Amino acid sequence: MNETASSSWVGALFKFFRSVKLAIVLILIITFTSIISTFIPQNKEILFYMETYRKFTSWFILTSGFNSFFKSYIFIVPSVLFFLNLSVCTFDRLKGRIKRKAKNRFGPDILHVGLLILIIGGMITFMGRTEAFVRMEEGEVISLTGGYTLTLKDFDFLKYENGRPKDWISTVDLERNGEVIHESYAIEVNTPLKAGNKKIYQISYTVNNLLFISDPAGVVYQLNPGQMIPVGENGLIFKDIITDPSNPGNSEVIFEKWVDHKVEKLVKLSVSDKIDIYTIAGTDTRMSTGLQIVSDPGYSTVFIGLILLTIGLFLTYYQKLGDDKL
Repeated sequence: MNETASSSWVGALFKFFRSVKLAIVLILIITFTSIISTFIPQNKEILFYMETYRKFTSWFILTSGFNSFFKSYIFIVPSVLFFLNLSVCTFDRLKGRIKRKAKNRFGPDILHVGLLILIIGGMITFMGRTEAFVRMEEGEVISLTGGYTLTLKDFDFLKYENGRPKDWISTVDLERNGEVIHESYAIEVNTPLKAGNKKIYQISYTVNNLLFISDPAGVVYQLNPGQMIPVGENGLIFKDIITDPSNPGNSEVIFEKWVDHKVEKLVKLSVSDKIDIYTIAGTDTRMSTGLQIVSDPGYSTVFIGLILLTIGLFLTYYQKLGDDKL
């Protein structure tokens, strides 16, 4: 009695997941929710949604998981059900063909297996993909996960004759556990560096203006834009550097003069000028590169799935073409 009930339960479950109607419903759910997610900024702070949307809308977004769609149950559950549906359909079709001793027409089966692997790879990507952003100046070294070390040897900002940006090139050395993997590799906007399951992209650059001041004892201090030089109870905030292209050594330093917690005026000074007890010792302009490091553990799985999809499509078309000639 129990075996009969168990067999009936398994059969009903198998029939449920073999249903084409189920596949259509799941595809519609995944498509509809995915479209909605494109209108909602992803992975922001909770406060962002509370300030951007009305009370009910923000509550719905945060409760449903639309703020991190690809890691939410509204995406994962239908995707897992669709994966089971497709698996059962593939197994049932393959079993039926073997039982009937039908012709070897495995193109659609390979196509289905490729799609299953593609879904697995997509899930791994959505669950495990990470992105990080770093800024580096020439000579700087950073450590990456997996034992990798990245050294920026040189950074070039190329321009067209009319001054428009042409290319940003970060020349780097990549090592892993002390062994050089890539030497003097040029990372460009459309030429990322691959390191295991990571890809390093060139996405931006920054011009860093530096100011150097010295005190009466000769000690030199470095200031970045936004930092203040105290003058009594008030002070001067370093804002920018204006350099004469024909004479780079002739630079003007722009300050905001603050009095009683308010900006009184802008002040322009040059190297060797005095600011209270300090002397402007020099200026420097350095460029830093902006690199994005993307880690995608599902890349290889997705690649294998795409290969199987291609083979399955080719075999299906080739075998169909052969049947039409008979």
